[in-house]
Amino acid sequence: MAYGNPYMCNNECDASTPELAHPPELMFDFEGRHPSTFWQSATWKDYPKPLQVNITLSWSKTIELTDNIVITFESGRPDQMILEKSLDYGRTWQPYQYYATDCLDAFHMDPKSVKDLSQHTVLEIICTEEYSTGYTTNSKIIHFEIKDRFAFFAGPWLRNMASLYGQLDTTKKLRDFFTVTDLRLRLLRPAVGEIFVDELHLARYFYAISDIKVHGR
Repeated sequence: MAYGNPYMCNNECDASTPELAHPPELMFDFEGRHPSTFWQSATWKDYPKPLQVNITLSWSKTIELTDNIVITFESGRPDQMILEKSLDYGRTWQPYQYYATDCLDAFHMDPKSVKDLSQHTVLEIICTEEYSTGYTTNSKIIHFEIKDRFAFFAGPWLRNMASLYGQLDTTKKLRDFFTVTDLRLRLLRPAVGEIFVDELHLARYFYAISDIKVHGR
C-alpha cells in the first residue's frame, strides 16, 4: 500500500535496482523533494514474527544534544519503539524513551508525556503514547523532546539559558542525559492500525523512514 506516496513499494521493491531500492542513506539525504525519498524495511511477509529492526547512528565522538530528535516516518509510526542511547561508543545501551500505542501492554509502564515531568524528574525514562497513532493525519513524526526538558531550567521560551548551562556544568547526571556517542532506534512492531494482525496480507506491514534529524555540538 502506498499510504500517500505513489513510489512506496511492497511487492516490487528490489535492493539491487537503484530505481526500486530504499537504502538506509535515504534517511539522511536532502529533504524537500516530492515524493519523499525514504528507507524501507522488508515487509512482514518476508520476515518471521515479530518484525523487528534496529537503526544505529554512530558519531565516533561525544555529542551534546541541542534540539529535539525528530524522526519522520513515511509509513505509519510504529506501534512499539524504543529510542536508546550510548555514552561509550555502543558498548552499552540505555533507554532514552519508550513509544507505544499501549504503554502498559507493551512495556508494563504507565503512559506519560514530557509535560508530566519537572526539574526533579527530568531524568525519568518515560513511555509515551503521543506519537504512536498509526495512519492518521499528520502522524508521520516522532519527537524526543530536548527543548521541553531544557525549559524546566531555562523557562518556557528558553530565555534563561544561563540557568540551564549552570545546571549542566554542575550536575553530571543532567549533562550525561543530554550527551550521546550513539543513538539506536529499536523498531519492535510496525503500525498495524488494529488489534489483530491481518495474517493474509502481511506485505502491508513494514517500516519506512524518510528523515532523521539530530542536532548537537
